[in-house]
Amino acid sequence: MNGLYEILTNKQWMVNPEFVHGFRSIIQNNLNNHASLDAERKEIGCRVMFTRDGVSSAVKIKEERYSAKDGSLIRSWKDNADDPFINVMFVDGPITRNGGACSYGSVQHRDMMMTAADNANCVGHIFHINTPGGSAWAKNDYQQAIDYARSKKQPVVAFIDGMCCSAGMYLAALCDQRFYMHPEDEIGCIGVMAAFYTEKDGSTCQYSNETYHELYDPESFDKNKEIRDIANDNNDKLLVEELARLGVQFRKDVKAACPNATDEHLHGKVFAAKDVKGILMDGQKSLGEVFNVVIDAGVRNGLQSAQNAKNMFNQKPTEMKEKFPALFAALAVEEMQMTEEGAFLNMGLLETLNASILAKNKEAEDAQALVASLTTEKENLQKSLDEKASEIETLNSTHAAAIEEKDNQISALTTEKENLQNSLNEKSASVDSLTAELKGAKDSLDTAQTTIAERDQQITDLNARIEEMEKEPNGAPDAGSPRDNGEGTAESQIVVGSTYVFNPLLTYEQNMEAMKKWDKEHSK
Repeated sequence: MNGLYEILTNKQWMVNPEFVHGFRSIIQNNLNNHASLDAERKEIGCRVMFTRDGVSSAVKIKEERYSAKDGSLIRSWKDNADDPFINVMFVDGPITRNGGACSYGSVQHRDMMMTAADNANCVGHIFHINTPGGSAWAKNDYQQAIDYARSKKQPVVAFIDGMCCSAGMYLAALCDQRFYMHPEDEIGCIGVMAAFYTEKDGSTCQYSNETYHELYDPESFDKNKEIRDIANDNNDKLLVEELARLGVQFRKDVKAACPNATDEHLHGKVFAAKDVKGILMDGQKSLGEVFNVVIDAGVRNGLQSAQNAKNMFNQKPTEMKEKFPALFAALAVEEMQMTEEGAFLNMGLLETLNASILAKNKEAEDAQALVASLTTEKENLQKSLDEKASEIETLNSTHAAAIEEKDNQISALTTEKENLQNSLNEKSASVDSLTAELKGAKDSLDTAQTTIAERDQQITDLNARIEEMEKEPNGAPDAGSPRDNGEGTAESQIVVGSTYVFNPLLTYEQNMEAMKKWDKEHSK
């Protein structure tokens, strides 16, 4: 992603506010030029190389340029590739992760630094800084790369030439030391800010008459919540809390690197470099002097590459013992004389060198004999190893047979288990059938009991009617008995003795008809 778009879309920044507002107008007025930024040629690697012609011309820039459009190599310098070097990285312009706005992004710086750190000839690293700040996330890339360089015992130094504000100050605080070029260089602006535009859900543009909508799935209620709270409710609580967390860590890291810093220096104020010397900055130096700082720090850390670089700076024709220690040891001398035509050996030195060579040859012969002895021992060990391998193979075969037997047993048990399970399933089905049959019988019994209860009630009712009918027709009637049998006093009455017997199995109407018929037949 182009760095300009990153500035527009990333809300968390450690940057000078004046730059944010100024740069926004540049972006808005040059939107048509954004695509051309991808085709710019960008410096990808930069190394400071050491030469042997004295301190005054002790460094030169070694760089490689690539086309960002197609990735092709534009040009490169390969001279002195095996000499010690300092890795110099330029942080020039607003810091983004992916570059495009400044000379590099923090991702490229991280990869460049870690690649250089893997080179045995790397003495250390210098960040050449001139930036108003930038992305808060970039700190993580720089921290990772700097920690990696430190694991290699390589010093990391910040050199400020212009401005070192906000995220730039964070980067400088991560380094081992910090130096400025000019007393009026701008230092500080420690803090975190957020700058962005929002649209309220449902708002309508007065120019295009378009309505802006934001829709979220029901379970994404925390997505963009801090932005939506500001846009819809003017509630900045969540975002301020997030910025506060970043700010606390920012100030903590700066305070750890710069223990002399006070509250005055940690809350966003910008200072002239001369006013924070010994506080946020370690001092004033030129770039060449910073090279020497890196070399000396590398020597203190025990880096051979740093020692080689120091030797290249300080070497004199007659002081070559440190550069050729094996030769001086073989000759058993402390120094050698050298002229423009070279160094010469007298007879005594030649004899000493010859004796040393013979001794080395004898050591080589002894070493060869030792190699032969060790080779024989190795062959014997290999033979023993082969025998052990054969034993292991036999054990593996026995083990495999035992495993196969166990597998067969397991298979038989599995089959038996399946048969038992099938039998159990059949029993379960039978039980289910009997349960259903029992339920049906129970339902039939309940129905029969209900019918019997109904018949019992009918019988009770009929018996009650019979009792009423068996009473004397001309006697005093009971409160609820009929005065005549529904036919008047002239009709025959049901009496006890030789008379019609009320049939409880017939209805009242049927009994009345039967009684009339019986009376008619017996009245003659």
